[in-house]
Amino acid sequence: MGLLGEMLVERGAISVDQLHKGLTASRRGGQRLGSSLLDFGFVDEGALLQALADQHGVPFISESALLECLEGLEAAVLPESMLRRLRAVPFRRVRDRIQVAMSSPADAGTIDRIANFTQLHVEPFVTSDRTIERAIERAPKLREVVAEAEEELLTEIVHVEDGLEAWERLWTPQLLPAALLRTRSRPKAARVVLVASFPKLEPTANGAGAGRVLDDDKEFLRALGTMSTAAEIGEALVRYAAQYLDRVCLFAVHHGMASGWIGRGLPLDAAALRGFSVRESEPSLFRMLGRGDRFVGPVPKSPVDERLLGIFGPPVPTEVLLVPVLVRGRAKGYLVGDIPGRPIPSTTLDAVLPAARAAGDALVVVLRGRV
Repeated sequence: MGLLGEMLVERGAISVDQLHKGLTASRRGGQRLGSSLLDFGFVDEGALLQALADQHGVPFISESALLECLEGLEAAVLPESMLRRLRAVPFRRVRDRIQVAMSSPADAGTIDRIANFTQLHVEPFVTSDRTIERAIERAPKLREVVAEAEEELLTEIVHVEDGLEAWERLWTPQLLPAALLRTRSRPKAARVVLVASFPKLEPTANGAGAGRVLDDDKEFLRALGTMSTAAEIGEALVRYAAQYLDRVCLFAVHHGMASGWIGRGLPLDAAALRGFSVRESEPSLFRMLGRGDRFVGPVPKSPVDERLLGIFGPPVPTEVLLVPVLVRGRAKGYLVGDIPGRPIPSTTLDAVLPAARAAGDALVVVLRGRV
């Protein structure tokens, strides 16, 4: 991959003096060289995009072409929060592929997140930062329900006065259970992530190790201690549980509603997970938990559970494991998973239960840190 400035100079698109001015401005302003050159008017968009395309080995798309494609896009692809976080704009779907405009088409993490969310193969197209900004404003966006899930939880936490001893207990008794340090029963082969949006809990793109399995118990615990958002904690818990379960779904709870959030495994239906929402009081798998800390068994028969089985896809789970993520003794999430064709082994329970407790404790610490 050649340097963009050198490529533009060699092609006669800019002079050496213009390159130096562009580099100085980009360093001072913290923006890309291409954006600085465009702002100065030293290079036209076509020459810049052609150089970027040659540099990254991907096609380019101009601003006018991108905006035209967005006008004709039949359906929204990503929520606005992901568009702004990833700075990438899907603009055309072709069968099982989605074409995406990016200013950093070599960013594998962004490509993986879009592929995981959409369950489509991503074809990156390079464009300028300025074009991305304008495209985000024009792009159709998935609806995000306005809710106060984290604010509600913050209120609960703030109004409970804890001394230092109680604060320290958040990290000592449950974050280092012996069960978490046991040898896992078997390695996992399927490492496909499906990520669903939830109000203010959408996946982040900058977490260390995002998108990979946390395959060491101590690494899982260390990771929880460094996380700053509920989304990071949720993703870490799902990745950890996926070492023991072939299909895993995490549901977030807000005002008595359990809604699909994050999943991992095939053939999970990402759209069905994102669209799932049910009251905890309705007859369903979530009611089976009662006052216990787990449920293990077949999925009960109810209209709600038929929708739940639709998320998992074939084959129908032999047994599912349901574990709550508790905050102040209240379920603020549910982890549900299975191993197709097999019952849930005790070693899985020994690992996943304390991991869910640790995630709940980490969530408390994250939210209190924002007060």
